[in-house]
Amino acid sequence: MIPDEVKRRNSDLSIVTKALAITNFSPAIQGILSEAFDEDGDGHISTSELVVAATNHISTRKNNALLRKGLCVAVGMVVFMIGVNAGLTAGIIKANKDTQVEGRSLMTKADEPVSIGTNEVVATLATLPFLPVETVSHVIDLTFSSGDGETVYHRKTKSIDVQTDRGMKLKTTDGDTLEWSVDDGTELMITLKDGTAWNMDVLCTECTATNVYSTPDVLEGLERFESITGTQRHRRLQRNDKSRCLGDYQPSTAPSSL
Repeated sequence: MIPDEVKRRNSDLSIVTKALAITNFSPAIQGILSEAFDEDGDGHISTSELVVAATNHISTRKNNALLRKGLCVAVGMVVFMIGVNAGLTAGIIKANKDTQVEGRSLMTKADEPVSIGTNEVVATLATLPFLPVETVSHVIDLTFSSGDGETVYHRKTKSIDVQTDRGMKLKTTDGDTLEWSVDDGTELMITLKDGTAWNMDVLCTECTATNVYSTPDVLEGLERFESITGTQRHRRLQRNDKSRCLGDYQPSTAPSSL
């Protein structure tokens, strides 16, 4: 005999099956219900078919939750990588910058102000032994006047031999030679290529001159030159009415020769 409990269960299943006959629903949704639940195509939605549909729904909901979490993690990683790349780029740019702005001043990495103008001084050639090596190596143009002051020679530098704080020997591309040493006092010897020679006062910047940038090292070198030659800042030693002598150190607006 079939137990009463089994009979009752079969009876309940029969009732569910009859109650969920697809034909009991509106024709507009019968097709959707058949496709979603009626796996065996008998026109009824059985309990097992409902269980399968419920299981699939729960699984889909869990998968969607995992997908949303994964998407949030991916977006977070993208934002993090963008931040890292922006930080690295900013760091590289900052590391490669030679200058920085502090207030209204443009400073180097060594916290020294950057000169952005053409602040120069006109210096006599005899000061070259007292100037920084890098300044001397960039002296390209020079001028000097004849013994009678009637002719001004504009020359290009070919070579400069310097004894620090002692003297110098400069040769031009035209073959002229200008030579001075501390032992010569204030007399600079000039010899042209053709052998014509004369002495000039080394303190006269219009007699023999070049333009150099006014930096602390340059000004310090000029101070040493003044100390050795006995001159003073802003002192004017007149050679003739048109001479401007060493010590004026007026800022020059002429094109730089460095």
